[in-house]
Amino acid sequence: MEEIRKFLRRTLRGIRQAPHKKHYIEFVTALLSIPVLLTVIILNLNTLKAKDEAPKQTNDTRPIIVTVPVEKESTKEPTPLPTQGVCKKEIGPVSISSPEEGELVTDIPVTLSLSQDDDTYCSIVWSYRVNDGKWSDYDDKTVALYNPPKGEVNIEVRVKSTVSKEEKRLTRTFTYQPDEATPTDIPTPTNTLQ
Repeated sequence: MEEIRKFLRRTLRGIRQAPHKKHYIEFVTALLSIPVLLTVIILNLNTLKAKDEAPKQTNDTRPIIVTVPVEKESTKEPTPLPTQGVCKKEIGPVSISSPEEGELVTDIPVTLSLSQDDDTYCSIVWSYRVNDGKWSDYDDKTVALYNPPKGEVNIEVRVKSTVSKEEKRLTRTFTYQPDEATPTDIPTPTNTLQ
């Protein structure tokens, strides 16, 4: 029991004298904070160096090659295309020029061609579906059907102006009867060289 009292007295005396030894505690705390500050400074410098070196690595001297499709030259004198501000904002006269209504088609692919007869109207895009199927995305390219169903084929086309919200629908019915020797029936050539 005496030892416990001695321990308590020493502890109380140490607590009472702690304010007089405060400068020692602050000195130890300051010494321990120096490595932390040095670590923060080194990390920041490394980050700044990495940012300076990043643009130097992206300097690429390889040439960029862009291919652009070129239309075939025609014998007709080219007519200037109207700009979006000058053209008529309606759809104008549009028709399906190929295949003809009720025509018997044997070619693969079946090419669906649309013609806009007047260049003074703004450009158009179209979407199509075969035999009440799913609509395609809008595009301004020629439509090529590679495996249409045999027999009577009904194509429905939605024509839309790129400037206004006007839309027009066209339909065409034709009969598809492929030749006896379709490309899927032709044997594939193999390489027999050794």
